[in-house]
Amino acid sequence: MASKTCIFLILLLTAALALRVAILQRSVLLLPGYTAGAIPAQLAAQPGVNLPLTRFEVELLAPDGGQIIQRRYGQGRTTIWLAAVQSRNDWRVQHPPQICYTAQGWLIEAQTTHTLRDRHNRARNVQRMLVSKDGERRVVYYIYTDGRHWTASYLSRVLHAFWDRAIRAQISTWALIQLSTPLASADAETRLSAACMELVDRAP
Repeated sequence: MASKTCIFLILLLTAALALRVAILQRSVLLLPGYTAGAIPAQLAAQPGVNLPLTRFEVELLAPDGGQIIQRRYGQGRTTIWLAAVQSRNDWRVQHPPQICYTAQGWLIEAQTTHTLRDRHNRARNVQRMLVSKDGERRVVYYIYTDGRHWTASYLSRVLHAFWDRAIRAQISTWALIQLSTPLASADAETRLSAACMELVDRAP
């Protein structure tokens, strides 16, 4: 019985490997997708200032020719920080942001899925986090998109991309978009929600 099980597992693994090779080697249609270049230079009526990237960040987050943008809109209590990472083939570079926040010493106080409405009254789910470090608190939203799919779930993002490539023989550029602002005023979350929906509404 053990021998039959072993043979079955070997055949199953062989079939999975063959399928993976077939998927990776098949001809796929390249779609435009959503690139970091689509993010506006001005957001929430504030001009954006690009922040410097370290060589480590570029090599770690964009190994497949993708792009990473870090930008600040406004200053002081109303600052909105944006981070965007685009990738066509490497799902790992778009890991959930809480991993980086934790690694940088931030405490994640709360995390939940939050629903916003775009200009067409369509529901858009974003991941919402409250984070704190050294007495500073921030509210963070993030979302994944390829311009057609908008999802707050990393698993959903991976499954969408796999389905498109394996079943539809097409692939597009995905972007992880993250916005954050200091939780220092009563309207902080309102401003962040408006900025997030502005990005969605202005998407190509």
